[in-house]
Amino acid sequence: MQFWIVDTFSSTLFEGNPATVCLLEKKLTQPVLQKIAQEFNTHETVFVSPLQHQHFQIQWFTPTANESICGHGLLAAAHVLWNELAIEGIDQNMIYFDAPNGIFAISKDSDRISIRVTRRSNEPAAAPDRLINALGIPPIAVSKCGQIYIVELFSVKQVMKIEPDIAKLEKVACSGVVVTAEYGSDIQYDFASRFFAPSVGIKEDYATMWSHCFLGPYWEQRLSRNTFMAVQAAQRESVIFVKCEGDYVDVAGNCLVSASGFLHSVRDWRFDGDLFSNSL
Repeated sequence: MQFWIVDTFSSTLFEGNPATVCLLEKKLTQPVLQKIAQEFNTHETVFVSPLQHQHFQIQWFTPTANESICGHGLLAAAHVLWNELAIEGIDQNMIYFDAPNGIFAISKDSDRISIRVTRRSNEPAAAPDRLINALGIPPIAVSKCGQIYIVELFSVKQVMKIEPDIAKLEKVACSGVVVTAEYGSDIQYDFASRFFAPSVGIKEDYATMWSHCFLGPYWEQRLSRNTFMAVQAAQRESVIFVKCEGDYVDVAGNCLVSASGFLHSVRDWRFDGDLFSNSL
């Protein structure tokens, strides 16, 4: 099985959010795919197999679970198909990924890959004391998108320096917290963010596509603009391009392959129960 490790939402190696992309040569059971994801131990391992008419089947796994969707995994898989594989007849501007929860259309403009997703609205919300105590910084404003808190801080410096109390944050009744702030007018970026979700097993994510489905509209309201160059300011910095258009948000980024190779054990071994057994 051929694989690539891709740094997504970055033009610099070892930045952005890494994902492993594996090209499936034959159908494998989900327990085997989960074992492979554990072996790579990147945030996401993406399994892709060709269907027809520019469509590819896709599955995502963290080291511990099968995911229903992963934005940076979509970018990584598209980058591999367009730039690492010589697939005859593939459209160089649009491909489609068939997942259990829908079909995702991915487009390309030069070396930037884009995903169109549904806009997500946010509403002003009262911040629980437990949230403010966990962050340790008073906010400018607090909003909520579903079960996600959006906390606007006074400066990008605060966003970069914040060190939430993860144990306290885990007890906040929500599925995640995004902290964000506007850059100054003399900086090329428009806003910065960080994403914490310890209650669902993510202390901090490096690049979160779907959080920008509501961060784009949030800053569209605040800045009266619809196009943004954003930074997710985690330990591995990610650069995310956002464009709000009607009911949709286009989230785009660059990708780089940091490693590639072959996983030989899948060809030579079969999966039996909880252990690999030699098939020869």
